[in-house]
Amino acid sequence: MIREAAAEDLSRLIPDTEAAVRIRALADAYGPGLPFLRLWCDGEGGFASLMDGTMTLSLPRGLNAEWAAFASMQPEAAGVRTDGETARRLAAAGGWRVETGAVMAPGPALAAPRRDPETLTPREAYPVLAACFAGSLPPFSAWYVDVSHRVRHGLCRLSGFKEGGAAVSTAMTVAECGPAPCEPVPYGGAALIGAVATLPAGRGKGYASAAVLTLARGLLAEGRRVFLSPKNARAHALYAGIGFADAGEWGSLKRR
Repeated sequence: MIREAAAEDLSRLIPDTEAAVRIRALADAYGPGLPFLRLWCDGEGGFASLMDGTMTLSLPRGLNAEWAAFASMQPEAAGVRTDGETARRLAAAGGWRVETGAVMAPGPALAAPRRDPETLTPREAYPVLAACFAGSLPPFSAWYVDVSHRVRHGLCRLSGFKEGGAAVSTAMTVAECGPAPCEPVPYGGAALIGAVATLPAGRGKGYASAAVLTLARGLLAEGRRVFLSPKNARAHALYAGIGFADAGEWGSLKRR
């Protein structure tokens, strides 16, 4: 039975998929019991979150009738993030536009960065993201409140390059969580790298790949699992070329 998730429930959520990392990252950053973040579980490994109009579903046992009905009865959910198969099954019921793509993780031949990026502040990174993702990024004030909170709590890191004193390229951990104290042994933390963007003036210089590789290698050195969710074939080819390999499938739904 689906119910509100308590802290003890969330401690058993293993961040081994893209969706699970997203939910654990929200739980680690904010915890249960807040009015702007809803967290649910079914007691059998399934978890869901709802924040800012986006529901995330982590269903290792697959989508069942209860979860399908539950997702359809959340009017606040303008979109759903989950795995590819769950997204397709939800979309088949009607009312959703579906998009899917590969989830990637570092492979055995992960490249070394050819440049050394620097740490960026959220305020420095936002103009790059706003220019590259026009129309899909929240206003600065809303975005900054969330990202700066995560940075202060060690759950977000930003890396990039500047030219003339201003950022021209950036990448960040859009979701980051600590270890899960699961049985029989604790599971290390994980992170999802995203918001990879470079202004036209900085393109063709290897900035994006260097920022991503630096983040990935730093996370791996800490014992964390690393994921990427390329949006298109061009991004997928870029990451494959620097040593990332397919490790699953993401699914995204938007209401029609």
